[in-house]
Amino acid sequence: MDGDGGLSEDFLNDAGLAVVPGPVPAREARAWLCDWHGERGVLRARPVPADAVVRYRLLDDVAWLHAFLARLAGQGFPAPRPLPAFSGESWMAAGGQLWELVSFIPGREVGWDSEPPLDQIGALLARYHATARRITMDGQRPCVIPLAEVPAILLSDKLGAGGPSPQQAAVIRRLAERLAADLEDIAGSSADRMVIHGDFTAHNVIARGIPPRLAGVIDFQRAHVEVPVADIGYGLWRSGRPRQNAASLDLARLSRFIQGYATAASLPPQAARALPVYLYGRGLQVIAKRVQAGLAETWPLAQVQWTAAHTTAIADTAAAALP
Repeated sequence: MDGDGGLSEDFLNDAGLAVVPGPVPAREARAWLCDWHGERGVLRARPVPADAVVRYRLLDDVAWLHAFLARLAGQGFPAPRPLPAFSGESWMAAGGQLWELVSFIPGREVGWDSEPPLDQIGALLARYHATARRITMDGQRPCVIPLAEVPAILLSDKLGAGGPSPQQAAVIRRLAERLAADLEDIAGSSADRMVIHGDFTAHNVIARGIPPRLAGVIDFQRAHVEVPVADIGYGLWRSGRPRQNAASLDLARLSRFIQGYATAASLPPQAARALPVYLYGRGLQVIAKRVQAGLAETWPLAQVQWTAAHTTAIADTAAAALP
């Protein structure tokens, strides 16, 4: 294996892999499309941290995720399936890199395309939740920041160390305090928790064919244990916008997504009131992740502020979309 974590012939031969041409998304890691004994797979690599505590936490995290994906595949849901290319395992640490191999779902991401429509994507999320309810995991995923932990991060000294302007920091702290109060206000039963996808946007839904039909869901990098309405909010954080760079939501898009979900699964009466909390909370969660990494990126703040200022309209729209 190359010193920079690149692929070597010996590494590929030992795993029974052959790199094949074709695009593959690589958002937080380098990735290659591979053939493994006649099956297409996505091979990803990311550096293994030098710090022992961080390294062991990362390895526990990937083990948790691959165990969940294996159980999800066993339920027949169309998502990436772990491929055991590394001595019977679907991941390994070697050469300073963490390697993962999962099956490839062919097609294109729906993204901002109008077909398949948002109501079908909402219904697919409901189908995922119905499947995930049948899967039990031991504990929370190690490397994901649950929303309940976000206020403490943003109210700590870490926020100032990240370098936002004093005005931005003051706004973020006020919103973090509000989030803590809102989460306490909407707290529901822990029995309703499951492994949510964590980023169920149209950009993580794959379609193929003419006309395009939904083929599967990818990118479970934010999967963790949470209530299902959080998954709706996290998906709409991006897919509820009218366009990528918008700082506001399109309430008609939000309504179509929820209507689609409601055709396939029911939501508790308090879901409409909880939804805007998870929507603006997702933006604060993104900021908290960067704060933890020592970064000063606060680009989600404008959308967080818009969403927090329109919680009544969002809740009313969600209530009207539910049967």
